[in-house]
Amino acid sequence: MTLSEWQNRIESRYRERTPKSRELFREARRFLPGGDTRLGTCFPPHPSYMVRGEGSYLQDVDGNRILDFTNNATTLIHGHSHPEIAETIRTQGGRGTGWMAPNPHQVKLARLLCRRLPSVDRIRFCNSGTEANMHAIKVARAFTGRDVILKMAGAYHGTYEGTEFSRADDGRPLALVTGIPGNESDNVLVAPFGDEETARNLMETHRDRLAAVVVNPVMTQGGLGLPPEGYLQFLRETTHRLGILLVFDEVITFRIASGGGQEHYGVVPDLTALGKIIGGGLPVGAFGGREDIMALFADGPTPSVSHAGTLNGNPMTSAAGLKAMEMLTPEAFEHLSRLGGSLRDELQRIVRDLQLPLEVNRIASLVSLDLAAHLRSDAATWERGARIMSLVHLALLNRGIKLYALYALTTVMGEAEIRILTGNLREVLEEARPLFS
Repeated sequence: MTLSEWQNRIESRYRERTPKSRELFREARRFLPGGDTRLGTCFPPHPSYMVRGEGSYLQDVDGNRILDFTNNATTLIHGHSHPEIAETIRTQGGRGTGWMAPNPHQVKLARLLCRRLPSVDRIRFCNSGTEANMHAIKVARAFTGRDVILKMAGAYHGTYEGTEFSRADDGRPLALVTGIPGNESDNVLVAPFGDEETARNLMETHRDRLAAVVVNPVMTQGGLGLPPEGYLQFLRETTHRLGILLVFDEVITFRIASGGGQEHYGVVPDLTALGKIIGGGLPVGAFGGREDIMALFADGPTPSVSHAGTLNGNPMTSAAGLKAMEMLTPEAFEHLSRLGGSLRDELQRIVRDLQLPLEVNRIASLVSLDLAAHLRSDAATWERGARIMSLVHLALLNRGIKLYALYALTTVMGEAEIRILTGNLREVLEEARPLFS
């Protein structure tokens, strides 16, 4: 069996299962560029259109029931349409969706987040993780009076043009997309994640220009990349010594502990960006940090840093987010961690039994199954491996299981869902094994 033959078989089966999705995609392409309005949900031959989510399952327009391990890109930590959250949204919707005034839920959610996050004395709300990172960087620049940030190669901080850079072979910042002003790279430095020497040299060389170092405590783009031991502590100590602010992007990693990655690793940044789970499934973002930094948003009739937004801290999102966060008890985190360990162990067993060039990474309730690092030395091999893994995901969708690079577990999942996933994944990977050779 060739890779093309396997692809044709999987895609043919997928088309048979999803005729209504195919027609919707054809219609969508008439009105939406590329047929979609969001990066990451569209895939060949066409995406599946969902009409319902409940617990651990989705239902598409063709009536297929799908066990979901994406949970809207790690957002739905309590699964789909959790009864308590759904009731909270219904109740608040009946009272009003928004007004040009603050609301009590906003205050309660802010208080909860400030108490849970070691770094956050004060917090402000926005509407996405992209906005959260953008505003955290903006206030870091205002506080320090400097323009430049240091970020890590391969790190994703949303679609803010100031962070859409990776690192060229010669060390220069390399724009990842078009549409970024040519001079934007003047304000960005890039270091490999986990490389202390490069980061130290850049920080010391540019200390008078650097406003902040921006980092994900755990790399989450295309899988999981755990920080080398002591790396985050090194960033904290060096930024503190040089008078540079440290910004943690915890849009995804906030789910790994009550106080996020900073609690897990025992490293307290100056500013933190949040999103995803804090909105209870509704659009949300937040950023916060030290009181003296955040004071720039309220230091006079015309604050030093302006921050507006019609839907910031709206009552629907605040109420849903508060309910979702209150449900994340110590027992809930213990359950999530236990499930994550169980899934990791079974994935490692599959990789070992089938002798596949794959590696398993896990932190708390996030798990990834990635191509082994040694495949990265050859671009063609890496591209072929990535194509195989994309087809593995499509083959699993044919079996009623939805995956992407991060497997995101929820409080409503149990060992039964783990067995369904791993049993089907073992069969699909066994079929794909000859293609890795």
